[in-house]
Amino acid sequence: MKIAGILFLLAAGSSLPATSGFTSIAPISGTASRVVGVKSSPVGNINHVRSSQQIVPSLATRTSSSTTRMATDDDDSVTKRIGFGHSLSSFLFVATALGICYNGIGGPVGLGLPLYAASGPYLAAGVSSTLESAASAGRLGSDTYKRLALFLTEFNLCGLTTILLAIGGTTLRQQLFYVLSLASLLSLSPTLAGYKNGGGKLFGDIGGVIKEFFTCKNLNGFIYLGGTWFVAALKVLKIVDIVNLVIEGNPAKTLATRAVRLGRLALLTGTMLVLKSAADRDRLEGTTFIDLNILSSAVFGCMAFYIKTIRGALTPLVYASAGFSAFTALNAINSMIKKSKK
Repeated sequence: MKIAGILFLLAAGSSLPATSGFTSIAPISGTASRVVGVKSSPVGNINHVRSSQQIVPSLATRTSSSTTRMATDDDDSVTKRIGFGHSLSSFLFVATALGICYNGIGGPVGLGLPLYAASGPYLAAGVSSTLESAASAGRLGSDTYKRLALFLTEFNLCGLTTILLAIGGTTLRQQLFYVLSLASLLSLSPTLAGYKNGGGKLFGDIGGVIKEFFTCKNLNGFIYLGGTWFVAALKVLKIVDIVNLVIEGNPAKTLATRAVRLGRLALLTGTMLVLKSAADRDRLEGTTFIDLNILSSAVFGCMAFYIKTIRGALTPLVYASAGFSAFTALNAINSMIKKSKK
């Protein structure tokens, strides 16, 4: 009887119509498995479609991530090239400064002239090193470094003219002009690349520089602004001197000597302006500004010594140069003390 009942049930099950909405036992294939006795529904198909569609965003995400990594690698490569360029040009600037000092030892004019002449490449080496550090830290977009890049470019363009003083010469002094012109040339590429990489906009940044010449927010800023105007005035006088030499028909080599001095004054003007901006923001404790204070103090000190040497007396220019040298040196020391206590 039991066997007969089972057979009856099996026969009845097999006679159900195909449209009953129930499924028979089916083999499991892939992910489209069906459960016995569960009513099929279009919702399952919709869920399957949705899960398929999710593959597309995941592929897009992976593609975007890959593109981002490639862009990051490119940025890192550019940054490394900028840093290496500044490192190389900084080394050549230092070598030039040391060579000038060595060549001037025992000279008829004493150390006043060679020290002041060497202060230009020395300052350029320091600014190049500062830009190298900024590139490594990804801070080239700061106004500080964009302005330094602009003034270093001006120095480099003036430095390129020294090739005129080197051509055809065999003395150590003339060979040093070769090195200076090479350093200026090699410095141009990373300086301009760093400026572009930092999002520099020439006219906007020049406008910002001009604005800084007419604002100050505290006593420190006021004194730095005074130093900026002092050097800028000397720069204007040097430009007038060059124009007069051109009008008089002087040779290119004479103009090149003036251009080198113009470049030194241009870079010192920019350094003081950057320090003035930092003083306005009470940021002089930063490593960049400590370094710039030390560099500026050295250049002003060399300037005072040089003027004293050629004038043979303590003129107002000597006092002004020595005063700004002492001011920047004291600020550097004060900033280092404050930084050590933090």
